[in-house]
Amino acid sequence: MMPDVRSLPYGKFFGTDRSFREIPGFSLTVMTPVLRPEDVPMHTHEEASFVLILDGAYLSSADGAGAECGRSTVIYNPPRTTHRDRFKTLDGCFLAISVSRESFRQAAECASFPAAAQTYRRGPVVTTASRLARECGRCYQDSALLMEGACLELLGQVAIQSTGRRGKSAAWIHSAKELMRDRCADHLRLIDIARSIGVHPVHLARGFRQFLGCTPGEYLMRCRMERAVTILRSTNLPLADTALQAGFFDQSHLTRAFRLHFGLSPNAYRRIIRPHYKAARGCDPC
Repeated sequence: MMPDVRSLPYGKFFGTDRSFREIPGFSLTVMTPVLRPEDVPMHTHEEASFVLILDGAYLSSADGAGAECGRSTVIYNPPRTTHRDRFKTLDGCFLAISVSRESFRQAAECASFPAAAQTYRRGPVVTTASRLARECGRCYQDSALLMEGACLELLGQVAIQSTGRRGKSAAWIHSAKELMRDRCADHLRLIDIARSIGVHPVHLARGFRQFLGCTPGEYLMRCRMERAVTILRSTNLPLADTALQAGFFDQSHLTRAFRLHFGLSPNAYRRIIRPHYKAARGCDPC
C-alpha cells in the first residue's frame, strides 16, 4: 500500500523562515529545517522550485546528487516533483525559491527545462542562487528589481544548461538598453521592459547576462547612477530632487547607492568635481 503523499503549495517547505521575500512570480525564503530526517514524509511540490544549501548536509534524490549534498549545492525541482529530500540534522540552512505556475508556464513557452530534478555544484546556477540568498536578507527598495532579474536569469540558466542553446546578440538587446537609459527614472518592472521590446522576460534576463555580463536590474542601476552623476556635475539641484529625477525612491536611497558604487556621498562627489559648490547646511545625509 502506497503511503499518503503530502502536497506542498506554492512557497511552502518543511522549515522555519529566517527571511522572506515575495517578488512578482517568485517566492524566496531562507529557512532552517524543523523535522528530523526520519520524520520528513514523501511529498510533492506543486510548482517548480530551487533549493540552495547554505549549511549542513542534504539528502536528495535529484540527478547527480550523490550520497549527500553540501554547502553551495543547488537543486532544481520541476513542477510536481515528488520526493523525500531532507537534511541529515536540524542545524542546516537553505534558500528555497518557488516559481509561480504562471511564471513557469511563460518561461516554458520560450525555453526547455529538465523533466527530472537536477543538481548543480558549480557554475552560473550556483552563482546566481547565491546572489539571491544575499539579497533575500536585504530590505533595500531597489533589491526587488535585482531579485526579479536574478530569478528569471536562474530559470534561463537551467534551460541553457539543459538544451545547450546559445544565441547571437539580437537587436532587442540594443532596444532594451535604449529603453532603460531613456526611462531609468521610471519604476519599471522587467515584465514591462520585456513587453515593450517584444521578448519574453526570461530571454531578457538571459540575454543581458550573456551579452552584457550583468542583469537587467544591474544595468538599470548603472543608468540611474549615470543620470545622477550628470545632474550633480551640471546643476545645483538639491539631492532630494536629484534622486527623483534619476529614478531613486528618495535622497537616502540615492546616497546609499552612490556610496556603494563610488565610495563617497553625492555631495562629496559634487564638491570634488565642482570645488566652488557648497552643500546646503554643510553636511550630507546619513
